[in-house]
Amino acid sequence: MNKGDIIKRGYWLAAILILLTVLLAGCKENYSKDTDGTNKKGNKTAAIKSEEFIPTEYDSTVTVNVEEKTLTGILKVKATNNTGKSQDKIYFHVYPNQFREGVDLVGGFWRQIIDVKSEPGSMAVTEVQVNGIKGDFEIKDTVLEIPLDKWKKGEAINLQLNFTMKVPKNNGRFAYDDNTIWLGNWIPIQAVYDERGWVTDPYHSIGDPFYSQVGKYTVKVSVPDNYKIATTGKEEEAVKEQDGLLSYTTSIEDVRDFAMVIMNESYQKISDQVGETTVNTWYLASDSEEAAKQNHEAGKKSLAYFSKVYGHYPYPEYDIVRTGMFTAMEYPGLIFLPKNILESNETEIGSVVHETAHQWWYSMVGNDEVKEPWLDEALATYTTTRFMLEEYPEYGAAQLEMRKHMTEGTESFEKQDIFIGSPVDKFTNIGSYSQLVYQKGALMLENLEKEIGKEKMDELLQNFFKEYQYGVATSSDFISVFSEELGPEAKEYFESWLTGKEPEFKQ
Repeated sequence: MNKGDIIKRGYWLAAILILLTVLLAGCKENYSKDTDGTNKKGNKTAAIKSEEFIPTEYDSTVTVNVEEKTLTGILKVKATNNTGKSQDKIYFHVYPNQFREGVDLVGGFWRQIIDVKSEPGSMAVTEVQVNGIKGDFEIKDTVLEIPLDKWKKGEAINLQLNFTMKVPKNNGRFAYDDNTIWLGNWIPIQAVYDERGWVTDPYHSIGDPFYSQVGKYTVKVSVPDNYKIATTGKEEEAVKEQDGLLSYTTSIEDVRDFAMVIMNESYQKISDQVGETTVNTWYLASDSEEAAKQNHEAGKKSLAYFSKVYGHYPYPEYDIVRTGMFTAMEYPGLIFLPKNILESNETEIGSVVHETAHQWWYSMVGNDEVKEPWLDEALATYTTTRFMLEEYPEYGAAQLEMRKHMTEGTESFEKQDIFIGSPVDKFTNIGSYSQLVYQKGALMLENLEKEIGKEKMDELLQNFFKEYQYGVATSSDFISVFSEELGPEAKEYFESWLTGKEPEFKQ
């Protein structure tokens, strides 16, 4: 099937699906553990920087029971106190507990994730050791708190978490179906400490409610010998264990999460090289091979394009995996695609490109996706359309037309003090979130591009990427990069758009 036929048949559906890359669990409070952080409303939430930031190291050994849909494992963590002061606690996110039995997941966007066939799941931490000594701990909802004896500034501690995990059945990021187990946001990750203190936001139903710093991950996972895996990193050759299981080991640095998909023998793979990166597209034998090839081609092209235009992609592997999730989702080095498109012989080009753009805006340049979701989503939407206009021009034109219609009528949200720059807990539904954060946010960037030109826009985004790669950027950081080159008018332009006004950019 040629590109024109595919685009004519699928561009509207795929463009709309881009908007649905936004999920899961809602609450309306400021969740940070106050350890004498300022916790002032409206703060720019740049992560606290010590004299030398030392990433946390995660080393996990996991055995997967594919019949019971359980994981049993040990997580060893070496954490350095980068907070700039002594601490008496450390916090970790344990997102699997959002799906434990008894949690109210009805209404809102949970309807897309939870249905009548859904089953609960959770994570149980059975023991915690601090520097080799058994210690106390407490789990409240999706946050693990570990008390410490005065953890001094710059000091490293060694933790060990023994855990078991039951994978829930649903349509979300962390679930399973008959052929695969997909594990997004499954591994406990250290909470960020910023100007508010320890940030322990809940699992919101709208948006991607995550905020993390880069770390070093080593994960050894054992699965039955008829299963294979795709992960955030590049797996070493499988080793046959005495019990008949295959063990895969992955080590990777400078990533802010570690996702994984465990697949049975029904999965097939297409592989190619883009520079030094192996691009793999995984799909079921019963899916459309033609659609999988189109997705694979879009992944290759967009990875090469973004790497050339914005900054080098440094990781050895990039996996595009069909899961049972109801929409698409990005993780470092790995993206999930939904089942429905490949089953119906449609491509998922729009989502592949959007999630690939997130490898730059979220994965390499991090941000607080709870407080400032526009910073990765508007950039991913804008850069997706830039790519589409060059490689799939009819598709790109359709995205611009859709954006024109979707940004009409946003005044009704803005009258309620809901803006492009609002945090996720201000949004009451997915419609307002998509229209403002994705579409109007991208329009803000496109209008600026019209005034300063593509070449200058690319140069400034390159500067932003270079300055904040592997770090955490804020809206203020982004605006500063543009203001340094364009003058104070850039600050006025962005701050106006982010708070509901729509000025033209004039120097």
